[in-house]
Amino acid sequence: MPNPILQNLTETQLEAVTHIDGPMLVVAGAGSGKTRVVTRRIAYLIQQGVKPHQILAMTFTNKAASEMKARIADLAGQAPKWVGTFHSSCARFLRFDLSKLGGERSGDFTIYDDADQQGLIKQSLKTLNIDDKRFKPRDILSRISRAKSDMIGPDDFGGGSWDDEVIAKVYREYEKQLRKMNALDFDDLLVLTVEMLKKVPGLREQYLSRYRYILIDEYQDTNRTQYNLMKLLVGPDNNIHVTGDPDQSIYSWRGADYRNIMDFQKDYPNARLVRMEQNYRSTKSILAAANEIIKFNSDRIEKKLFTDNPEGEKLTIASLPTDREEANWVADKVSALRQEGVKLSDMSIFYRTNAQSRPFEEAMMSRGIPYQIIGGIRFYQRKEIKDFLAHLKVLVNPRDTVSLSRIMDCRATGVGPKTLAAVIEQADQMGEAVFSLLSREDFEHVFQGRNTKKLKDFAKWCHRLSEVETNSVEACVKQVLDESGLVLEIRAKSDRDPAAEDRLDNLQAFVNRASEFGRDNPGANLAQFLEDVALVADIDSWESETEVISLMTLHSAKGLEFPHVFIVGLEEGLLPHSNSESKFAQEEERRLFYVGITRAQEKVYITHAATRMLWGKIGVSAPSMFLDELPDEQVEIIDLANPFRAASFDDPWARTQKKGKFGRSWNDLDMDEDFDLDCDPDDPFPDDDFMADEFVPKKPAFRTGDHVEHPVFGRGKILSLSNNQAVIQFFIGGTKMLKLDVVPITKC
Repeated sequence: MPNPILQNLTETQLEAVTHIDGPMLVVAGAGSGKTRVVTRRIAYLIQQGVKPHQILAMTFTNKAASEMKARIADLAGQAPKWVGTFHSSCARFLRFDLSKLGGERSGDFTIYDDADQQGLIKQSLKTLNIDDKRFKPRDILSRISRAKSDMIGPDDFGGGSWDDEVIAKVYREYEKQLRKMNALDFDDLLVLTVEMLKKVPGLREQYLSRYRYILIDEYQDTNRTQYNLMKLLVGPDNNIHVTGDPDQSIYSWRGADYRNIMDFQKDYPNARLVRMEQNYRSTKSILAAANEIIKFNSDRIEKKLFTDNPEGEKLTIASLPTDREEANWVADKVSALRQEGVKLSDMSIFYRTNAQSRPFEEAMMSRGIPYQIIGGIRFYQRKEIKDFLAHLKVLVNPRDTVSLSRIMDCRATGVGPKTLAAVIEQADQMGEAVFSLLSREDFEHVFQGRNTKKLKDFAKWCHRLSEVETNSVEACVKQVLDESGLVLEIRAKSDRDPAAEDRLDNLQAFVNRASEFGRDNPGANLAQFLEDVALVADIDSWESETEVISLMTLHSAKGLEFPHVFIVGLEEGLLPHSNSESKFAQEEERRLFYVGITRAQEKVYITHAATRMLWGKIGVSAPSMFLDELPDEQVEIIDLANPFRAASFDDPWARTQKKGKFGRSWNDLDMDEDFDLDCDPDDPFPDDDFMADEFVPKKPAFRTGDHVEHPVFGRGKILSLSNNQAVIQFFIGGTKMLKLDVVPITKC
């Protein structure tokens, strides 16, 4: 009888699945059945006698991990419990063993999300008397996160630039507060696991004996900390199986290190290399375009996708006059496809930045087309949910003063920050957690500060909350919701809060989520539930069965597929992004475009606009360089931006060596020219009455040394000035030369 685990596999898939011992790199092209190979390999290991608990598999999203578990269980009758994301796996390691590392943290830590982290950075800036208008918390947090990804602590941070000293001070204070509150940020989950395995005697040996086989999915997206973690977890037999695709490496901005996958064979010289190049997702036309685009990148592992699928339709490139008309064109095309019987859930719109979504949302709403935004305000970031989570967090971690402060704000206790500071100070002196001190029945006798009625009332409420049992997730969540008073407060404000019903629905949805978690994880407690909530990614909110069209960034689209894909805003400054000046950055932007194209199963629509509203000003947009890299025979052009320009590549005006496919190419467009709508030969709106003044921003006076802010690059310092051009060193964006009468720069 044939083995069901090995049925319907190609030769290369079979080679990857049946490999048992030793290192292996699987270069899995887009749509080549990567998940099938990983899950069947794990099932095959179990079938060959490997104990499920000896297998550790890590990927990047909860959704992917859940799908893997379900598929393995179907194939092998059981699934390893150690299948999860890097962060969830490390969180579980730390729950068991963090206390062995010593210091102030213990296994009942709180995981701070991005909003909590920014709040703590603000608090650190205030403590250090640093202006949070000049140094934005978000920017500082980005620098700290990148340092942690590279295993750089606060004492080793900095490279001598003018801002590094300030960041290092904030970094030290931020770390001090995290330790004091027994809290971890997302980067700490990885960093502390590495530190723990390196420093705790005998601990690494325990892990090596526990996990005999390590599998890592999406290896091209790992950072240096994850790389170090892998090296610590791989035993002497080198039973490490990594799967990934260098052509889909698109997360360097969050620390992903492209070298990890490119150097795998140097790390493991005897590693088996398997190339999976057959695509089961897309048409031949789509793959021909994708293969041609990615060939322009030089730093890659050579492969060429092929398919047995039909030839399919050519890619459509639509040139529109404005970003508003771009959105309308896409919405009209969505409506037309819908009338032809295409489901909304089979369509998606991809853009480079979240800021591009608004005109598309408005175009969908005006036509009554339901949509969902992936990566917007997430469910767990909504105010009422954050307020409620704060109540739950202090039960698990009574040292969490950030959550305690949030509770005091949302309950309007009347207890001010000075009083809270006095309570925290006494708790520190007593060696007691601040919430534990407030929860004591004898608080008013123990506390040596000013015992106001409001403080006494709040302490009594803390005592009631502390008595809630946390072992049953569903019962705990329901009881805490009752104690919180949030439902009553929202109802009391319903006459002046139009979103009140939505807030109540969100709280009910949270209770439902707790019930589901309790059913799916028998015996789990509140700490495990909060850990699950904290590690939810943007893409985990995607509902594939909901009859809506999905709008998301190209980064969020990774790992998804849709029959019909719209990739919008193919313009210089958007894709490739304005920050992408180096060859490395430009190649990553090309990979991002490649990822977008390869999400499509049947049809790709690509759009760009001749003019676009940015920062309140209308500006000229140059077509993306990537458009000229698409193969002529695989694309058709709909040119609505210039009715006088030929739409055929065979026309000598539209297709010349100098001009490229789109008339005036991105190389030829001089963005420093004054753009006069009344006389420009490529004016897309010759009959529209635009005022030239709309295109000329005011010219503020700047001097060398001024601190300035740009809406994209953030805050920076002017290093030099010449002929109204400034060389500016930006906090995040690096050094740029910008024209001050064109770009929207303001003084800090």
